[in-house]
Amino acid sequence: MYSTISDDEIKSVMTEYGNLIYRLALHYLKRQADAEDIVQEVILAYLLHYGKRKEKSWFIKVTVNKCMDLLKKRKRIADKAIDGYLEAPSPLGDDLFEELQKLTPINRKIIYLYYYEGYSSKEIGKMLHKSDTAVRKQLARAKAQLKVILEENHHDQI
Repeated sequence: MYSTISDDEIKSVMTEYGNLIYRLALHYLKRQADAEDIVQEVILAYLLHYGKRKEKSWFIKVTVNKCMDLLKKRKRIADKAIDGYLEAPSPLGDDLFEELQKLTPINRKIIYLYYYEGYSSKEIGKMLHKSDTAVRKQLARAKAQLKVILEENHHDQI
């Protein structure tokens, strides 16, 4: 099932591509431990598909793909964690909590992180993998959406 590969071949591949894979993964993931894990995953992928010597472009492509997969996984986990928390009983008061639930999921996250957790737009951008400018624009949209919702409810009560 698996081709035999010598220790010398593994050392040769690590010497030739290990630093490239690590630097590229660190650039994408910004975490040393994650970059080290990606190096192991890429080398394992090489070993599992070993048959002929792979080109540098193969190592780059596989590294980028594995980094993107990890980033997507992180985002899904973060989205679930934030959404799950926002569905919990609210210390904000039931009325405001109900109004916040009417916001789109991204607007709810932005409002919550900015106003209730006190994160800056730059910090939120890092968490949600968006630029600082994109977060500020989304925050403005979220406030506008919340304003419309609050005005509609105010008119309904009169």
